[in-house]
Amino acid sequence: MITPSNRKEFERHIDILAESIEKGRFHLPPSRRMLNSLLNAKQLPNRRTNFLTIDDSTRLLANSLANFDRPEFKNRKDAEQ
Repeated sequence: MITPSNRKEFERHIDILAESIEKGRFHLPPSRRMLNSLLNAKQLPNRRTNFLTIDDSTRLLANSLANFDRPEFKNRKDAEQ
């Protein structure tokens, strides 16, 4: 898994997660912990992500979804099966 190396990349991963949930491409698991984790994530007044409200499960989920959107993953023969 490729992890973000700066704030801009991490915020992009969080935005991909939010967009996937809004468009219905990602369905939330029935886990109460995961739901609370996502609901606790907040934005600052300048519309940037507040890193203090992002916990490990949200971070891992955002990074995983961002890696699934990469062209290298989409072009793999394993992903097509």
